[in-house]
Amino acid sequence: MEMEQQEVRSRRGRPGLESTAPHVALDQFSSVHEHLHERLCEELASLEQRVSALRESPSLHSPTIISTYERMIRKKRDFMERWGMDTRCGCR
Repeated sequence: MEMEQQEVRSRRGRPGLESTAPHVALDQFSSVHEHLHERLCEELASLEQRVSALRESPSLHSPTIISTYERMIRKKRDFMERWGMDTRCGCR
């Protein structure tokens, strides 16, 4: 009995917390890939709109916020490229 408890604890990683999330391969199902692509395209469009709005109405902190948003855009596009997604969000 104690041996089983030790084995369960070692699989959990941290005492008291059990991992219930299964490992999901993003490329396993095309529907997951498509959904993720759509979601990323929406997020990219939103970030690009925010950057445009900040450029039109500059404030003291605009350059910092713009830089942060542009970095987020780059990272999302890099992720999309690694997974073979169209970064222009036109055709897949």
